[in-house]
Formats: sequence, structure tokens, C-alpha cells
Amino acid sequence: MRLFKRLMQNKNMKKKLLYYEKGSFDEFVKKFSKGEDNVYSISYLTDKNIALRYTAINGVEHFIIDITVMVMSALARNDLRIIYESWISLLNEENESNIDYCVEKSFLSEACDIFSYYFERNEECDKVMSQIEEIKEDNNEESKIFSIVNCDKNEFNSVVEQFEKQLYGHENFKENFKKQLEAFILLNKMKRRKVFSLLICGKSGVGKTEVGRILQRQMYPDDLPIKINFGNYSGKGSLWSLIGSPKGYVGSEQGGELTNKILHSKSKIIVIDELDKADEAIFTFFYEMLEDGQYTDLDGKVINLDGYIIVFTANLNNKNFKDMIPEPLFSRFDMTYEFQPLSYTDKLKFITDFTDKLLKDYKEHIGGLDEFNIKKQIIEKNYQTSDNLRNIKRKVMNDFVELVGEESAWK
Repeated sequence: MRLFKRLMQNKNMKKKLLYYEKGSFDEFVKKFSKGEDNVYSISYLTDKNIALRYTAINGVEHFIIDITVMVMSALARNDLRIIYESWISLLNEENESNIDYCVEKSFLSEACDIFSYYFERNEECDKVMSQIEEIKEDNNEESKIFSIVNCDKNEFNSVVEQFEKQLYGHENFKENFKKQLEAFILLNKMKRRKVFSLLICGKSGVGKTEVGRILQRQMYPDDLPIKINFGNYSGKGSLWSLIGSPKGYVGSEQGGELTNKILHSKSKIIVIDELDKADEAIFTFFYEMLEDGQYTDLDGKVINLDGYIIVFTANLNNKNFKDMIPEPLFSRFDMTYEFQPLSYTDKLKFITDFTDKLLKDYKEHIGGLDEFNIKKQIIEKNYQTSDNLRNIKRKVMNDFVELVGEESAWK
């Protein structure tokens, strides 16, 4: 009799029944489970034998109970309905203000029919689920952006092939880089690693930064590059310049250089030049970023770096880079490599290819010239004394201008 009275009292207190789409449960939880809220299956409660005697689960102030399994059972066995109604009644009596219910959408109509005294469809849920579908569509668009972790084998091989062609010399590095990148793709799919990071050391002008530039050109040719040079950072506050100042400080509304570049580019290639010039705060920041695959800027915004390739460079060699870069950060790099100056053969190929590009540009934009003779004269000049490719490139351009004549500028 007591149970019957309780049932009759609660039948006049209908709750709005939430629902979720099959395959969208995680999104549903994020939308409806606020703060300390939690979602529990009714089967969890009965298994724990606590369904009828608690005011909160594990100290949670508000929770949502998924009754999908209960509806499925009630459809199969009519005799269970009265038992389930008693459960709902007792749960509502004990937890009226801090409990809600949900069901998988395909059972929504049946749930409202079977337990018509307790539940009615929640119109607000319709709006939210529409928003969730829109978010999923946006995420699908986002997933179409090229990433090394979601490309197919042919795309991967194409990127690697072009990378190897465009990076002069460093054959051992190229071979190892491909293997490590494949290992990263596997570990990323296993949810074991978010970011692929490599530290390239060596003298200035040996091709360290070119690694990042080539990857950017191959994978994101139309997007803004994400490049930070710590040669431009000095003194206290460099971390703030990188990821933004705390709210209330001068310049906080502008954000940090790294954060702004990431947010304004679809590229997933980050180049960090001259890491050896960073301070301890920067080292700690990168250690945590590589560990977590994300970071939180000083405005509280979480920057997710899943699938990113980060190329760090340093003007150091094997003898001193371990002394300059703290062990906790050094141990987080997936690859470390020291670039040596190019061989005579590699430098000659670099000079030849660059000269061909200059001749092509001249012919396309200005007119014809004696290509064979100019190329021969440039190649015969002695550029081999320099190991710095930037210096060689500049000298080739200067000699090219001298050979074609400065008057060519006015053609």
C-alpha cells in the first residue's frame, strides 16, 4: 500500500526525458553533464545494489541515469514494468532535484509510452542534439584537413619521396626520419603519442630549418607557416610572449606568438628555431607540451596539438647540446640528429638546381638568355669553401645578376 501511494504521488511529477543519438554518447555527456555531473547506466546502479538507497553517487551532487537497458527489458517482459516503476518512484523521492534520466534515441518513444506517468520528451534536447550534429559536421570538415596521422600509405610515401628529393644530403637522417615517422603514426593511432618532435643540431646554414620548410611546402602549401625563432626572444617574460600574458597584464588581449600562429593556420608543422637561446621557463613549457600533446595558454585556452610535427633546431653539436638542453626535455624528443656540412657532391647539386631555378624565373618573367654559358660559369666558380647554404645561395644570386647584367632589370 505504501509503495502504491508513492507511485501515485510520483506519477504527477513528470520529468523531461533526455536522449542521445547512437554514436554520439560522448558528445551528449559533454553537453548535459555539467561540472560534477555524471552519467550512470541503470544497470550500474542495480549491480552495485544502490539504486534505491542513496542521495548521491560517490558524492556527486547531480547525476543522469541512462534507462535504455531498463526500457529494452520492459519491452521484452511486461511483468518487469511495475518493478521498474517502483525504482523510478523511489529514486525520484530520494533525489528529486539532483537526478535526470536519459535514453538512446531509438527507444525514446517506447520509454515515454511505457513510463508515461514519469517521463515526457524534452524539447530542449532536440535543440542540443541538433547542435551536436552540427559540431560533428564541423569536426568532419576538420578531419578532412591533411595530417600525417590520417593520410593513407600513398600520400605518406609521396610526402616522404618529395621530402627526400628536396632535402640535400643527410641520407642517414632521411632514412631514420621515415622510420620514426611511421612509428609515430602507429603510436598515434594507438592513442599513445600525440606529437612527433625532432631536435636537429648543427652549424648555421646546414639545412636544419629547411626540414620544417619542406614539410610545410609538401603538406600545407597554401597555409601560413608556424615558425618561432628564439633568437628574437630574450629576458624575462619570454614565455608570455610565446603563449600570451595573464589577463589584466599589458598586451594580454593580443595573445602569444605561438598561440596566435597555431590558431590562424591549418598547418600542423611547427618550426622552433634556435632552441638553445630559450630560457628555463621555455624549456619547462616545451617539456610539458610534448608530454601532454597540448598546452593551456595564459587565457585558459587549451591548444590541442594532436597530429602535429614539431621541428626544433639548435646551433649546437653532439658535444654540447646535452649540456645546454635539460634532460627532461631532451628525453621527450622522438628524434635527435646532428647535421654535418654537405659533401662536395651535394653542394654541387644544390648549386646546379638553384641555378636552374634562377634561369627558369628569368626566362619566364624577363626573356631569353644564354642559359648554357651562364650555368657553366656559375658552376665553375668556387663555392665549396663555404658550408653555409644560405651564404652559397646569396653568392650564386649575386653572380647570376652580374652575368646577366644589371641592365636586365629594366627590360
